[in-house]
Amino acid sequence: MLKPKSLKLWGIVALTALIGACSSDKVLPEGKRISVLDQVALIKPDVANGKAQIKIPAAERNTEWLQNEKNAQHLTGNIAAGLNFQKQWKTDFGKGNSKREFLLGKPIVANGTVYMVDAAGKVSAFDLKNGKEIWNVKIQPENKRAKDTAIKGVGLAMADNIIYIVTGFGYVIALNSDKGEKLWESNLETPLRIAPTADDGKLFVQSIDNKFFALNAKTGEVLWDYDIAMESTTVVGGASAAYHKGFDVVITGFSNGEIQSFSASFGTPLWSDVLVDNRRAYSSTFLHAIKASPIVEGEKVYVLGSSDVLACIDIRTGARKWEKEIGGVNTPLLAENVLYVVTKDKDLAAINKDNGDVLWSTGIDLGKKASSLAVFEPLMINDKLVLTVSDGRVFIYDAKTGTKTEEFDLDEKFNAAPIAAGGYLIFTTSNAKLIAYK
Repeated sequence: MLKPKSLKLWGIVALTALIGACSSDKVLPEGKRISVLDQVALIKPDVANGKAQIKIPAAERNTEWLQNEKNAQHLTGNIAAGLNFQKQWKTDFGKGNSKREFLLGKPIVANGTVYMVDAAGKVSAFDLKNGKEIWNVKIQPENKRAKDTAIKGVGLAMADNIIYIVTGFGYVIALNSDKGEKLWESNLETPLRIAPTADDGKLFVQSIDNKFFALNAKTGEVLWDYDIAMESTTVVGGASAAYHKGFDVVITGFSNGEIQSFSASFGTPLWSDVLVDNRRAYSSTFLHAIKASPIVEGEKVYVLGSSDVLACIDIRTGARKWEKEIGGVNTPLLAENVLYVVTKDKDLAAINKDNGDVLWSTGIDLGKKASSLAVFEPLMINDKLVLTVSDGRVFIYDAKTGTKTEEFDLDEKFNAAPIAAGGYLIFTTSNAKLIAYK
């Protein structure tokens, strides 16, 4: 069992941007293979030899990244891509973070094209091979007064060659991916702060005040909606819904710590759970918002709450298969039989997906300014764990042992974890730059 840790007041990490570097010249950043002892992890392993239990899936090259977490089930797996951090290109996509506006989403990739929305609501398309702009369009709602609302561009998703954009002024907009032509727009009349999920003719969107919508992806018509009580204090951004086509189930997390499962076609609530540790449940100073997106694999749902609950739930019944006293705000990585989790205490842990056992854990050594830095969700590239820090560092870990083997400083301000497609790693910076590495 894990020992209770002292309460920490979660500082609201306003968003962070994916990393980068410069131009088309292939410059190898200064990095060295190192053997280090990280800070002592607060989470302790449950087994003596966790390495022996860990299976690594075969690395597969992907050509698409269609949602914030790659696909509607949020399964990223083991990706085959370049990991030498040779910069291929760097491009500007518009307006970055400011006091009023934030970059909340990640890029998406399809058909050899990278798409991104900036903080002012401009959507741009770039050639994946060289970063050259193909088109851009500034999102303008029919209600002209709405354009003054902060956080105009929130996030993207794509399905059937249609790009879906959610906006801070409450509109959902569909664009043709070839030229950026508007196909439809739908005014949900409530501010949106979370990247959408799109698949199988449906689009799932959540608002800042805990309203959840299912839209017809072809027309923008609202199929059904659901809402729960709004938290008086919450965080910017949140968890994108996970959708399982086979079960016709969509699962999302809310700012009060609740996870809710619905019939995707009809909106019927199926089951719910609350990811709040008993010690936090009645705290008026602790934020319960779920920022880590649910992961759906087979008949199981894996969920991580900020209030010290990591759980595996049966997708049919809502019954917990296991739970662990671990909290975090980053979506875990599920690879074969292991969940890799960055905790709120900035540990990196490998968790057996079948029973919740901690197979190994390591402290992420961030140095003297650790409290001011954000660590993003891990990505598995060529059997290795890639961990990105907001100050521009990238750590490489052995996925079987948790040993840090390499460290690179790319000298950028990152906004989120990178995405990977077509052999490239693509980072986003807080000042609205896309940078591709191999």
